[in-house]
Amino acid sequence: MSSGRKERVLISCVTFEVAKIVDPISYYYATRVHLLHTAGEGSVYREFYDEVIRQIGAMGRPIEVVDHKCHVYEFSNVMRQVLCIMQDEVNRCGENLEIYVNISAGTSEYSAAALMASMMNTEIAIPFTVSADKFQVPADKIREVYYDGDTPVGLTKTTREPRAVSAYPLESPDPTRVLALKVLEEQIEKGDSCASTMMRLLNEQGLFEDYDKTPTGRPEQKDVMRYQRNYVDYWIDKGWVEKVSKRKSRVTRQGRDVLEVFCDSYSRRKA
Repeated sequence: MSSGRKERVLISCVTFEVAKIVDPISYYYATRVHLLHTAGEGSVYREFYDEVIRQIGAMGRPIEVVDHKCHVYEFSNVMRQVLCIMQDEVNRCGENLEIYVNISAGTSEYSAAALMASMMNTEIAIPFTVSADKFQVPADKIREVYYDGDTPVGLTKTTREPRAVSAYPLESPDPTRVLALKVLEEQIEKGDSCASTMMRLLNEQGLFEDYDKTPTGRPEQKDVMRYQRNYVDYWIDKGWVEKVSKRKSRVTRQGRDVLEVFCDSYSRRKA
């Protein structure tokens, strides 16, 4: 009988990082890990890959590691691989699944492809970043490692020709509902986010159509239900808002992220 616990799968790309690969596996308590790499026998990439495998094995619990040797510097190849991994996991686990996608390690092609693939599968995929706490190269060695004489160079000295990345359409959040969410956030802070107040403010800003009022000046119930259906239910369904009590709601972390990313650009659009 199933315990009901979701299978936790993690996808990463291994090139020249170890901690950025291994630490999230422990943090998310992943049970299966897909590692994309280009590590051939005897290569420096293989040494990093082998160390990742060694540290995973030292965690003291069963973790299935799935090896995916592929061209991690080719965007289309990596994206195909990540999408296939996601679909295989859905076929295997059904809805009882969470896929954590590490976009902070590996090649830039992998990071871009993995993020795009995750955004195409938001019902199961959770992309995450992991930043460095301590660096292997100390500050006083940066000039020695990343400079050519007195000239700053960085990790890359020369490049190949740029290659355009194929773009795939991704649905942006509805502008009206994003801007309305900003109004809700402001009203929650003021302590007045009831339907009648929200409908009035949204109507004043052109975000909600005219509505009928009762003799007391309150919105008709049919229009309150329209606001509930078109805004509140939508926000909750998207995970942007959650109920705290019968009369109170709050904007979630995901909702705040949506506002941070999209609100300014949407507000600048001409009517």
